[in-house]
Amino acid sequence: MSAERLIAMGDELVKLHDGFRRELAELRRAPGSRPQLREHCLTFCDALHAHHTGEDDVLFPHLAGAHPELAEVLARLRAEHQVVARLLARIRELPEGGHGAELDQLSRELEAHLDYEEEQLVPLLNAMTDFPEGL
Repeated sequence: MSAERLIAMGDELVKLHDGFRRELAELRRAPGSRPQLREHCLTFCDALHAHHTGEDDVLFPHLAGAHPELAEVLARLRAEHQVVARLLARIRELPEGGHGAELDQLSRELEAHLDYEEEQLVPLLNAMTDFPEGL
């Protein structure tokens, strides 16, 4: 990976997060009875879960090794990932069209999480000169 790419990793994280924000906003605006909406919702849930799994399994351990002072921040982010995962699981179990309140709660939890993660990690990610394999 080139140095230019490494310098922009925090910015790339923000772009990815902005995509999740847009997708969630679109899901919340859409009528709840279309089969395509459920498929879109499940695709969103899967992508968000995969992103958080990558952070938990690869990025956060790398950051913990390089920045032990981040222990509390990383613990909070992992805990927030668990909260989001429970909400995603609940949304997956709902019948078609029955996800409005859950999407609202997911939106609140996810927005707060993404904002905090960006505040805490983007400057560090943009300053990194090495990046873990697997992301």
